[in-house]
Amino acid sequence: MSLRRDLTPMFAPRSVLLVGATGDTLKWGGWVSKSFGDHQHLRDTHFVSLRGGELYGLPVHTTIAAVEAPIDLAVIVVPAPGVPQAVTESLALGAKALVIITSGFGETSADGLAVQEAIVEEVRAAGAVLLGPNCLGLYDDSQQLNVYGGTFPSGDLAFATQSGNLALEVALLLERSGQGLTRFASVGNQADLTLADLIRDFAHHEPSKVVGAYVESPKDGADFADAVREAAAIKPVVLFAGGRTAAGAHAAASHTGNLAAESRVLRAICRDAGAVVVDSPGAFVDAVSTLRTGKTLGRRRIGIVADGGGHGVVASDTVTEAGLEMAVFSPATRAALQPLLKHNAPDNPVDLAGADASVLWHFHGLVDAMVRAPEVDAVLMSGYFGGYGAYHPESGDLEVEVAEAIARLSDETGKPVVIQSMEEASGNRTISRLREVGVPVFSRIENAVDALTCLDRPPVVRAQEPGPVPARQLSAVPAYPEAREVLAELGIAFPAGQLARTAAEAAAALEAVGSPAAMKAVAAELLHKTDAGGVVLGVTTPEVAAETFTTMTHRVEAAAGLKLDGIWVERMAESGGVDLVVGARRDPSFGPVILVGVGGVFVEVLDDVILAPAPTDPAHIEALIRTLRAFPLLAGARGQAPVDCMKVAEIATRLGDLMLAHPEIAEVEINPLRATAEGATALDARIVTTH
Repeated sequence: MSLRRDLTPMFAPRSVLLVGATGDTLKWGGWVSKSFGDHQHLRDTHFVSLRGGELYGLPVHTTIAAVEAPIDLAVIVVPAPGVPQAVTESLALGAKALVIITSGFGETSADGLAVQEAIVEEVRAAGAVLLGPNCLGLYDDSQQLNVYGGTFPSGDLAFATQSGNLALEVALLLERSGQGLTRFASVGNQADLTLADLIRDFAHHEPSKVVGAYVESPKDGADFADAVREAAAIKPVVLFAGGRTAAGAHAAASHTGNLAAESRVLRAICRDAGAVVVDSPGAFVDAVSTLRTGKTLGRRRIGIVADGGGHGVVASDTVTEAGLEMAVFSPATRAALQPLLKHNAPDNPVDLAGADASVLWHFHGLVDAMVRAPEVDAVLMSGYFGGYGAYHPESGDLEVEVAEAIARLSDETGKPVVIQSMEEASGNRTISRLREVGVPVFSRIENAVDALTCLDRPPVVRAQEPGPVPARQLSAVPAYPEAREVLAELGIAFPAGQLARTAAEAAAALEAVGSPAAMKAVAAELLHKTDAGGVVLGVTTPEVAAETFTTMTHRVEAAAGLKLDGIWVERMAESGGVDLVVGARRDPSFGPVILVGVGGVFVEVLDDVILAPAPTDPAHIEALIRTLRAFPLLAGARGQAPVDCMKVAEIATRLGDLMLAHPEIAEVEINPLRATAEGATALDARIVTTH
């Protein structure tokens, strides 16, 4: 458990100091000045500016030293050259928290970084905390503290971000969906306080029902993962992770390195820490709207109420495609539903066809029967509910009454109810009331279902003790024979093979290992043998082996511009099974990360992989393998025998153990790993070191 820092002076200060105050609300200092001026009755407020004078009825001091009052929070909005002095003088007044909005430090140059590091050293020596520099500020709703200066809607989300402007979009989306913020902080350069520090604080902030963050690159990956894990054990955590496209991919020497790019690693780390991870501001806000209710999805069996056949069909398709399950109603549930339906059978989805405002209470009755059914875990309503009051104005009060009753059913049973309504939310009393009482409402069915899936929060995966790895000294650039030997020591099976350095040795090797054989060019610097013509399959005679040795040597050395160490002659594996890629990469922030996916030469084209931090449990890897798009191939598609996924998971876990035992390894990969019902055999391998 990591140490939680005391952020009370920052979020609940008794006194505040603004260095760089101004009445010009077109400037950052002006926004914060007005906010502080408007709330000066809540705390002692002090302004500093070289211009002096008066602002919002308060004197403006020309120097910090002139304040002569104890300070909890100092906010600094002056040009970068004046920041160090402002920090020193603010600390002299006893400030225990500082917010530096000014930019021009570690994000700009080495000199700026040096100044930033000196400021942090001084702040920590004084026992204070620092937010920023180069940040948007902070906000606390219950304290009416706004060090941002704009407006945020009130709600129950605590939000930290690495992007200030993105926070503004999130705030607008929250407001449009009837939600808002309890606390907010923009971390800027994370010179002192990091995302991890804020996530820990938010987890223990009682008014906040959900912890959220926009993340690009945590300052300390291990500490960040620990903070998410700690917070997720207390309340829901939603993370919006940026940089998921190939444009930010890691330039690596293996398929594993390219596929295990930093953004994917971040998502895997956050998932295993128990967070819900989404990809856009809209999805983030949708997830918050469902998670704030505190309800969970149980066994993922969904009952659907629709007021039209089409809505029921589309909702059913969307639910199924999202990996949720359509609930199968028991006879008792069907009997409870039937009296409320005109002509349709009480099947899932329930179709209230022909409904109008005269039968609004039937919606309540249908939801009542479903949430009380043990075979239903959540209810999705799709269609026009939420708009009947607009269509029949005289029924507006009745629809609100029914909506409130549905919300009470959800609270009483603890089962989620989510609504997709055709009606626009703006100005709609029913939808506004539903959101007020904790029932999420969406205008698009796919958004409603995606948000519903967020209730199935990922379990926290606890790290396992790594398995033993034989001690050995690795070459600076291990070639295939050495990589194969290292992995064989971990219990990973390879076909019989020998290294040939002459054509005669190649012929003899073929007779020793048996045919048919594969012949592979060997050189430490040869990263992609196939691209250089360095792989020949199906060699059956010593004569062909000798001839292949000669032609391959000339071809590869000419194409790759290097000298081969020899050619490996290896007995070809039996046909059948599925070829996978299994690897591990050392992420600069999070350490070793395991990868499993569809293998072969087109591994990056297919891009079907799972990742998990090491060390981990093979059972966790095996469960993740079942989420691959290609899993039906592994499960025995078209009459094929299912492959041994647990054996694959055990091999992947051992690669993680190897990385932990050898910090000099940057990447390790088996591609392909031939997985069958009887086990798995490595057909090629690579180890890349940091030397």
